Amino acid sequence: MPLHFAILGSLEIRTADQNIRITAPKQRAVLAALLLNPNHDVTTDQLIRYTWDHRPPATAQTTIQSYIYRLRQLLKPIPDVTLQTNIDSYALHADPDTIDLHHFHQHICDAGVHAETGELQAAATNLRRALGLWRGNALTGIPGDTITQQATILNNERITAYEELFDTEITLGHARSIISELHKTVANHPYHELFRAQLMHALYASGRQTEALQHYAHFRRRLRDTLGIEPGAELQHLHRAVLNHTAPADITAPARLRTTQIPIC
Repeated sequence: MPLHFAILGSLEIRTADQNIRITAPKQRAVLAALLLNPNHDVTTDQLIRYTWDHRPPATAQTTIQSYIYRLRQLLKPIPDVTLQTNIDSYALHADPDTIDLHHFHQHICDAGVHAETGELQAAATNLRRALGLWRGNALTGIPGDTITQQATILNNERITAYEELFDTEITLGHARSIISELHKTVANHPYHELFRAQLMHALYASGRQTEALQHYAHFRRRLRDTLGIEPGAELQHLHRAVLNHTAPADITAPARLRTTQIPIC
């Protein structure tokens, strides 16, 4: 089934032969709210909060009705999609398989099941499928504090998926093949200590002890110069393990640095 709705990046609506553009930012906010809760009622008050945060105009309710009307017209070319109006709420009815966020969560759940049963290669494959759905930060280009809060939650789920992926790949013995990927991820999240630890671990496991130690020293200087702090105790422990030539297989990822655990569904 084709993906018609994408929010893992900029908001997109797709048909079989075209992308449907929504130029009004607040109309995109209304659709985003509905897509974050597919097949469930979203109250008018919730839509108003997504659209104007806590500063709605006097005409907010009427304007929401106008946005819904326009969205209903835009969604007509997509089969089996309906925008239902209730007394004080609206619901976007669509097959979850047409929404990229649903696929992301399904792949993450499948990865958790495989990891629980020791099928690490299958877990890594599902994590990569999940991460491959992303085109940038979630809900890019939609203004508002409420949307930003929702986007932050989704972006943190993406970070967790990367944490799990890198741990899994290192455990599988693929440390050397993910070093460039880890460098890129660290560049995008320069103060994320678990990514730093995973890069150090991957370098060390690939026989590049000197680079692992240099990476730690560089990060330590950065923390001291910019934030006036030292690396966390877990990262310092990893640093000592590398200094002491601990076998790479005996080094485990610092659990307390993890964002969340991967769900089992």
